[in-house]
Amino acid sequence: MINRVEKKRVNFGKITNLEYLPNLIQIQKKSFDWFIQADIKDPTKRNNQGLEAVFQETFPIESPNGDVIMEYSHYILGDKRREPQECKDTDSTYAVPLKAVIRLIIKETGEIREQVVYMGDIPVMTEQGTFIINGAERVVVSQLHRSPGIFFALDQMKSNFSARVIPYRGSWLEFEIDNKGILVTKIDRKKKFPATLLLKALGIQSNEEVLRLFYTSSKMKLLNAAPRDLKKIIGRRTIADIINLETGEVMLEAGAKINEDNIDILKEMKVKEVNLIDFPNGKDNPVIINCLEKDGVNDNEEAIKKFHLIMRPGEPSTIENAEAELKRLFFSPKTFDLGKVGRYKINSKFEYHKPEFFKDCEDRTLRPEDITETVRYLVMLMSEVENYFHDDIDHLGNRRIRSVGELLSNQLKLGFARVERVIKERMTVQEVEQQTPQLLISIKPITAVINEFFGSSQLSQFMDQINPLAELTHKRRLNALGPGGLSRDRAGFEVRDVHYSHYGRMCPIETPEGPNIGLILSMSSFARVNDYGFLESPYRIVKSGKVGKNIEFLTADREEYHFIATASSSVDDKGEFKSKLIPTRHRSDFPFRSPGEIQYMDIAPMQVVSVSTALIPFLEHDDANRALMGSNMQRQAVPLLVEEAPFVGTGMEGRAAYDSRICIVARKNGVVVSVDATKVMVKEDGSKDPIAYHLVKYKKTNQGTCFNQKPVVEVVHSEIDGKISKITKEKIEVSSEDGSNTVEHPLNTETRNFSPLFKEGQQVVRGDIIAGQIVTGEQIEDDGTITVQGTVLADGPAIDNGYLALGKNVLVGFMPWEGYNFEDAIVISERIVKEDVFTSIHIEEFEIQARETKLGQEQITRDIPNLSDKAFRDLDETGVIRIGAEVKAGDILVGMVTPKGETDLTPEYKLLHSIFGEKAKEVRDSSLRLPNGNEGTVIDIKRYSRDQGHDLAAGVEELVKVYVARKRKLLVGDKMAGRHGNKGVVARVVPIEDMPYMADGTILDIVLNPLGVPSRMNLGQIFETQLGFIGSKLGIHFETPVFDGASENDIEKYSNDAGLPLDSKFQLYDGRTGEKFINKVFCGYIYMMKLAHLVDDKMHARSTGPYSLVTQQPLGGKAQFGGQRLGEMEVWALEAYGASHTLQELLTIKSDDMLGRARIYEAIVKGIHSIKSGIPESFNVLVQELRGLALDIIITDSEGSTVDIADYEDEYSRGKKKIKIESIENN
Repeated sequence: MINRVEKKRVNFGKITNLEYLPNLIQIQKKSFDWFIQADIKDPTKRNNQGLEAVFQETFPIESPNGDVIMEYSHYILGDKRREPQECKDTDSTYAVPLKAVIRLIIKETGEIREQVVYMGDIPVMTEQGTFIINGAERVVVSQLHRSPGIFFALDQMKSNFSARVIPYRGSWLEFEIDNKGILVTKIDRKKKFPATLLLKALGIQSNEEVLRLFYTSSKMKLLNAAPRDLKKIIGRRTIADIINLETGEVMLEAGAKINEDNIDILKEMKVKEVNLIDFPNGKDNPVIINCLEKDGVNDNEEAIKKFHLIMRPGEPSTIENAEAELKRLFFSPKTFDLGKVGRYKINSKFEYHKPEFFKDCEDRTLRPEDITETVRYLVMLMSEVENYFHDDIDHLGNRRIRSVGELLSNQLKLGFARVERVIKERMTVQEVEQQTPQLLISIKPITAVINEFFGSSQLSQFMDQINPLAELTHKRRLNALGPGGLSRDRAGFEVRDVHYSHYGRMCPIETPEGPNIGLILSMSSFARVNDYGFLESPYRIVKSGKVGKNIEFLTADREEYHFIATASSSVDDKGEFKSKLIPTRHRSDFPFRSPGEIQYMDIAPMQVVSVSTALIPFLEHDDANRALMGSNMQRQAVPLLVEEAPFVGTGMEGRAAYDSRICIVARKNGVVVSVDATKVMVKEDGSKDPIAYHLVKYKKTNQGTCFNQKPVVEVVHSEIDGKISKITKEKIEVSSEDGSNTVEHPLNTETRNFSPLFKEGQQVVRGDIIAGQIVTGEQIEDDGTITVQGTVLADGPAIDNGYLALGKNVLVGFMPWEGYNFEDAIVISERIVKEDVFTSIHIEEFEIQARETKLGQEQITRDIPNLSDKAFRDLDETGVIRIGAEVKAGDILVGMVTPKGETDLTPEYKLLHSIFGEKAKEVRDSSLRLPNGNEGTVIDIKRYSRDQGHDLAAGVEELVKVYVARKRKLLVGDKMAGRHGNKGVVARVVPIEDMPYMADGTILDIVLNPLGVPSRMNLGQIFETQLGFIGSKLGIHFETPVFDGASENDIEKYSNDAGLPLDSKFQLYDGRTGEKFINKVFCGYIYMMKLAHLVDDKMHARSTGPYSLVTQQPLGGKAQFGGQRLGEMEVWALEAYGASHTLQELLTIKSDDMLGRARIYEAIVKGIHSIKSGIPESFNVLVQELRGLALDIIITDSEGSTVDIADYEDEYSRGKKKIKIESIENN
């Protein structure tokens, strides 16, 4: 039996309940399931969404002459060709074949030709929510983009309102006020004309009709009116034309202003009453009237012709052409699509004011009512009418999520549009009798768009696989960049800033620090995406001041109208608020309200932050900037050799580890029957044979860290030979044959229950498995919600017994130590290195391909010319290194020779060589060697050969992959960090005996600088340090949820229980002298992580190496084996010291003075101590650049004589001849 010590857990949370936490990778899996609809058994009954919608939008396709129609029936998904792990090993894509049932109908004869057409392979999502493309695990990041729909904006500079209708696909329609006070319409931000022209083109016949759409009217008596009443009429406008009944002449046009002159004329004509415009809010806002004066048309026919003339100048403006153009722009489903979301946004905007038009409308195109209502809303906004609001473009109600399914659909639509063009072309070229669906359809455009999307799209990213949290966060990331999104250069401050509507939907803390700040975000812990793509957050429903048990998910738009109580508000057992005034949220305000005015309550204090941020204990005591660093650095933590869960967590560790899907989880209820390092066998309830859960052992992740699963379930082994004498609920007894010895094996522990695998009286041998752990199967609903968590059978990397474990608990003292921890540097004890506390395993993959060349086939062989026997010591007979071999830089991993020669060998010559084996003469060594800076142990080798039936790339005959693992201990220069943004670099490894120690002899592991705390304002680390020490003393793991954690009283209580001082300060002694330090030092346990910025990957030096061809200066970077650049500021530093000779040799002979380089080599060889620098090559480059600009450069010496610039090639070659050294090129 495995003796696994599980510590007691204490949770300080009073409010936090993870019951409502959704499946954390649901955003990925739900979206892809929506797209692929693989679970629907009858393929003909799929919903019109995702892939099915793409097919239905493309088909039917009719030939240009109308004699053939191609129809689509349904699509079929084939079986997976390989398992995910096999795809990773063979560099292939995890995909299924997509086939479609297509019918070709010949109209003339009525003949139907039906075929199942292969449409290409479509990548499918793994259980972990990732894709495997060409052997690499990738994640499609969700995109945050502006929602389709309608937006009313306020231009603060001009104090003008504008409206914009943004479709999912099609032309943009905009309305805005120009400088002359006219409401103009813009289509696709180009064509500009008065808005009333568009309204008349839509069917409105007269100016009066236009005015009655937007304004109300009132009748005023004119005949026999008192002078006082006449004064009220002056200055107002008519809503209809005033016509002379006798002559039919229009005396006053609709919209005209009444003044003293025309009022007399109206009296003379004996007009009894006039219809006058009542402007909204009583404000004279003649914007529509200005439009009518400007549009220059009187009826619908004139308007539609003028509209066509503006949109299509040069084309004949007939009524038919004009109507077709208007339909094409806004009313044709082929060219204009608001999408389900766009229609929802328009309906929700106008439903309040015009429910009869917008209540149940589902049209995906625009309607005339949409356009007229848009203009009316804009008029009301300008008149400042109540309940008409302009939109905030950064509000989350106006930004939505495009997840993987939608992104893939959009990409496939492009491919299918190309397919449609090809089909129509082939329909016209081929004879009808010969046409079949298979011959007409070309799948190349489909495979091209799929490969382009997964291979090179900005949103398809190489998965961040450093640790489970990095994976989980990558899948929950929201990216505002990418196609159709923002660009980091143009994104302003407003779009990056935290907005009140982000509350409970997007984390205000977790975002990158660089140019992408505020553009790449993370979903909050409880957030989910609804069917329209908007983020929702859960809230408890409050009715009549009582908090109910039911929850409701609200979008940012719906939340606008409610008062929401904070999760920390005190509630009694009946659900009633204890206070009379409750702190609430309402839009961007935080008012106090009585319980009766509250409609909702937050579900948990941590719902505002993301998973990564929710893992920071005492987050409430950290400055936001440092919390941001803390949440980002947790994702960079390297999985260690031995994992250890933190003494102080937040309660999210278990859920984050579980939902990362890195652990192996039981699928059904059952009993474990055997456990070893590679598999766990579980006998499921109701089945006879056990099922094997295979563990992944020592595999390379995308970032080169080690992926290794370890079993955590247990079995009970018999300790003696004998028979089962007694079985009860609590124990199983085994007695020896003679009855002299009986051993009790308990069947229940605090955390585990076991089930007997033998019956009473059965014989057992010592070591037999007599009982296995009872495991619970995972239960998942159709929408991906996990209702019952399954038992974790095996931990993955950085997971300890089902809990996330990114680092180690280490004993820390906050004190300066000889200046070695100055400026965030870290002093560590040698114990940490010796006992492999922060040691990690890193795996590198090296591969070599044997190809078919023009001169013959490359061969993987041990027979390599001109090498010593030592070079072959670890190679097997086929030339591949053995597993377990220790390798250093330059060692051969796979021996390979490539044929060399000018011409192909004759058959006779080939025969001679095959007989006598004279291979060394015509082959060159092209073996795979371990690159510079690497070392380690070979842990795995994979060989693939075309001869053995493996599917390899074109021209490749054999492929060998060698995996080299390397143990990396903690070194000086490695970066370490806590969870509060407290990062630093290891500056010194101090011998154990020299480290400070406590009075009881306990030696510190790490010494941190106390000055790193006050200015950074991350006091969470101080609370964690103290509570961590208490936890280590009491053997307890504490959980302190964010904003709902341990109070001062809690820490005081447990501190007393542990017998530790309340201030956690101890008298320390200097390990070197044994003397007391002057002051007491704050000590405790901090959870520290080793980050993926390891000094081994960064440290580099060069003596000679490659040079740039143009400038002849050394290349830069470790990968290119480059030099150290002496930049502008370094030159200033040397100038300040007056080190002119050092500076000159660094800038010339050690850089780009080619002749000087040759001379210095000669000087060193001959022992001459004089250095003469020449002309740097960069000067020649400058001269040639200037000559390229047609500027003649003349060089003069100190006396003013012209000096010729010698041809550099000649001078360089002369220098070589003189020195007679061939190696100076430094190839």
